[in-house]
Amino acid sequence: MSPVLVGRERERAALLAAHGDAAREATVVLVDGEAGMGKTRLVREFASGLGASARTVAGGCTDLGTDGPPFGAFVTALRRLVRAMGVPAAAGLLPGGGRRGLARLLPELGEDDGDPDRDLGRARLFEEVLLLLEGGAADRPLVVALEDLHWADRSTGELLSFLAQNLSGPGLLLVGTYRPDEIVATHPLRPLVARGENVRRIALTGLDRDAVAQQVTALLGHDPGESRVERIFRRSEGNPLFVEALVAAGDAPALSLRDLLLTDVERLPEPSRRIVHAAAVAASPVAHGLLAALVEMDDLEFEDALRPLVRRRLLEVVDGGYAFRRDLIREAVHEELLPGERVRLHRRCAEAISADRRLVPADRAPVEIAVHWYAAGADARAAEAAWQAAESARRAYAHAERHRMLDRVLRLWDRLPDLPDRIGADRLTVMEMTAEACLNAGELDDGIAVATAALGESPDAERAAALLVTRAAMRDRDGQDPLPDLLEAARSLPAAPASAVRGRVLAELATSQRNHRRLAAARASAEEALEIGRRTRDRVVQAKALVTLAALAAANADLPTAKDLFAQAGAAARDAGADDTRLLVAITESDALEAAGEHARAAQVARQGMALADSLGLARTRGTLLAPNLSESLLSLGDWPAASEVNRDALGLAPPPLYQAYLRIIQATVDVRRGDIGQAERAAEQARAALRGNNRGEESCLEPDLLDCRLAQVKQDAGAVAAVIGHVLSDHDLLVSPRYGWPLLLTAAQSLNDHRQAEGLIERLVAWSRKLTATGRLQQAYKVTFEAETEQAGIDGWPRAIAAWRDLEQPYALAETLLRAARAALSVQDREQAALLLAEAASIATGLGADPLRTEIERLAKRSRMLVDAPGRQAAPAGLTNRELEVLELLTAGLSNRQIGEHLFISAKTAGVHVSNILAKLTVSTRLEAAAWAHRTHLFDEK
Repeated sequence: MSPVLVGRERERAALLAAHGDAAREATVVLVDGEAGMGKTRLVREFASGLGASARTVAGGCTDLGTDGPPFGAFVTALRRLVRAMGVPAAAGLLPGGGRRGLARLLPELGEDDGDPDRDLGRARLFEEVLLLLEGGAADRPLVVALEDLHWADRSTGELLSFLAQNLSGPGLLLVGTYRPDEIVATHPLRPLVARGENVRRIALTGLDRDAVAQQVTALLGHDPGESRVERIFRRSEGNPLFVEALVAAGDAPALSLRDLLLTDVERLPEPSRRIVHAAAVAASPVAHGLLAALVEMDDLEFEDALRPLVRRRLLEVVDGGYAFRRDLIREAVHEELLPGERVRLHRRCAEAISADRRLVPADRAPVEIAVHWYAAGADARAAEAAWQAAESARRAYAHAERHRMLDRVLRLWDRLPDLPDRIGADRLTVMEMTAEACLNAGELDDGIAVATAALGESPDAERAAALLVTRAAMRDRDGQDPLPDLLEAARSLPAAPASAVRGRVLAELATSQRNHRRLAAARASAEEALEIGRRTRDRVVQAKALVTLAALAAANADLPTAKDLFAQAGAAARDAGADDTRLLVAITESDALEAAGEHARAAQVARQGMALADSLGLARTRGTLLAPNLSESLLSLGDWPAASEVNRDALGLAPPPLYQAYLRIIQATVDVRRGDIGQAERAAEQARAALRGNNRGEESCLEPDLLDCRLAQVKQDAGAVAAVIGHVLSDHDLLVSPRYGWPLLLTAAQSLNDHRQAEGLIERLVAWSRKLTATGRLQQAYKVTFEAETEQAGIDGWPRAIAAWRDLEQPYALAETLLRAARAALSVQDREQAALLLAEAASIATGLGADPLRTEIERLAKRSRMLVDAPGRQAAPAGLTNRELEVLELLTAGLSNRQIGEHLFISAKTAGVHVSNILAKLTVSTRLEAAAWAHRTHLFDEK
């Protein structure tokens, strides 16, 4: 081995640059290169060069490949990190000290908190790994090296992708190495390598001739001569490992490069070769005790045979065990083994580890036993071991690995008549577990197939219903309609006597029926589920049924009932310890309140839900599901900077496509109202791409249609508006979604009226409006505004519309309505009223930063020869809007909220909201302090 690393100056500089950048923000680097290119040495020399300035921990995937232990590389690295930090310090970084999740991989954190939670366990585990890594870099820079990722198991690949998307704290550099030629389409690392998002790449290629000359000189200790360098360079193609082999071969006859790798092995004495052969079969690194057990030598003989392997650096000492210095040498040795020799060594590995599991790390034992028995052809023991490995994977939330082991059990089933007795489970039970593992792993095609096959095994009614629910969940995630399976499950179970399974089926059915706007059916299913949940004391079923009933009450504008039912649902979920259901309550309640026009309360519930997700260690996963709800409420309340911040933060965490679409639609709406049309159009296209194939019903179709309509409106393209609304009226059913139907009708009517186009289409809009229900204050506000816009409401139409939006405290809609009411006032020559309306509209639009609306107001004022700005007003201090300045001036004069409201033609409640905002922006606690601040800054002295 060359005593110096040659020809890698550029790559080492790239790693140092990444380390420097990681001081500001966590950085992920992938180093790729063919076998023998020196990936491991490059990373190790880079890390050692950092010295004590950084903490370095390393882990590697075993050469068992996708059959390796779940999270293999990470477990080793994290265990070393915990050891370096100390268990108390590491546990202090994690919710519950890590016992909720990470203790399943690192027992040194303590005993975990019970059975895994199918819905939250894996997400929590990923979050805790992230928290530990970011926290481990808090006191000094941390470098985490993950070697041989081409052998990564599925869980390792998914965790690495999650970290690449979500690491953000400073001081952390994560470096992985892999062989690019082994990253095939189905490889766990393929998504990360193919996208390359948030990841830097360093590719190691062959050394050039000068670097090969340096390497050969370093190996020989003298000048090799030009001809020898040329010969070695040509044969090795610059691969450092092959250069070493060619130098070692000297003047030996020309052999294949793989044969050259074995030259040193063939020169070994027979006892040493036995050790090399055993090490090639055992998973690397192999513990000293296991290697000794495999070769069956006494201690002195074993040590004598081992010493030349270490001296010649065929094997390296690693953590009390041994690993091949070069993977290609191990692979060459393994290929040279005779078939019978390979089977014998695999059997010895399985027997030795089964007899003493301390011979391998605890996390590796179950899967290594399973792999070795399978490779040894011992079907019965292989099936038993695979069953045990599947249970170990379940506890580690390694769903894909669990699926693979259970699938192996099923494949061996027909050969082993006594297998049910061996594992204590029948074939149907194994199939049910396999379907569940597929659901959790996202392997939907396999899962649907195994669930369908299990249904063909003629299970009893309850087991069949549970399988149908599982298949429905997989079909839902796959973009198919889950309702048929859920309906069949409900029909298959008798209504009496009440059973816990029927309760669970009906709770899921009610949720799906509500999502599909089958509201009467959803209510009936939820009510029966609730009754069964109470009889069986199943608090989760009760919680899910109450959520559906609460959402239905909110949709009917019965908010007191909805509030009570949501509270009951939350209490039931807390009693059951069902964290995912608690988050479901927050998600559904905040969405229902926003749809009902209770924007401030909706924002509060969404924030509380996000805080809950954070306390559970799920801010970056489940927390992002609440982000669209919060940002939509902030959009309604006119706090656009906060809405954009929520969107930006949530999108940075790479949430599921459906939630990305919701976030982008909301952000695009903010952009439209601010006048950033290009950005809004990009967001709209991204949202449509994310929604393709979605089966969530009409609302998922109408949301992007509404955005397109608003985009066309602000671009003053009435033809595009007509095209969108024509498509909506022809291809969709507005009656199933008044929530989006009313704003679509209003936006279309406004645009078409502005350009006096498509009178026939206006008549169609009016006809639809007479069929569309308007439940709750928000839909009523849209309805009265639409009636005023289409001149159905007579002289009182606009005042009713203005009052409705004032009551909702929805500033943009109020300003837009004030503008259109001003136009109506001018049409009947009421200039005084028009001036008042335009002044207020201008004040709101300016405060919001709604430039297109402000421009439209100014255009109308200019045509009508009116002024809409208060004279002499300077730029607002402390971030106060124009309206807030007006309120502060009146507050400083000693007026009450009611008097302020009367003076400004707003409600006392709205005046109170403005006062609260003013106190917050001035960071004062009382009205008196706010008035004192105004006096102290001479804000209104010119008055």
